[in-house]
Amino acid sequence: MTEAPQKLLVIGFDDPLKAGEFMLTALRMQKNGQVRLHDAVFIERAEDGGSTVRETQDFTPGKGALGAGMWGLLLGTLFGGPLGGLIGGAAGAGGGALLGRLIDTGIKDEKITELREAVPPGSTALALLLSHLSLADLQNELARFPGARFVESDLYDAAIHAVRVSLGEIRE
Repeated sequence: MTEAPQKLLVIGFDDPLKAGEFMLTALRMQKNGQVRLHDAVFIERAEDGGSTVRETQDFTPGKGALGAGMWGLLLGTLFGGPLGGLIGGAAGAGGGALLGRLIDTGIKDEKITELREAVPPGSTALALLLSHLSLADLQNELARFPGARFVESDLYDAAIHAVRVSLGEIRE
């Protein structure tokens, strides 16, 4: 069975709490089998133009080094004693950090950099990387968030139109 293609959907909110509420909605939709959520990123832009980013699932070099280093230490100690543990831990940490640098499993860092500029000052955007999307269910949920705005997506054109209708940005 092949994996469905992942699509990016970015919705903007005037209030960071609304973005958090929509994230909870997306998690509930995943639990109910209406969508598969692969990554989520909050981009909050202050009135002065500065921005902060909170990633939820990205595999960073630090996480990779810690995880692989612990496994290397454990296995090195089991098979090579204390010296093997030190060597295995160091090698594992280095390899894990490199892997974290090379593999970006979620929303790409370049896209997040672009979104930092696309989000209007004084607002928060929630970028969702998803697959197995039930468009009708998404439309129903988006209708519950008046004032939310479509920012960007790589969904097909009919889906983008449906999202904009649900948000009240255009009338059919």
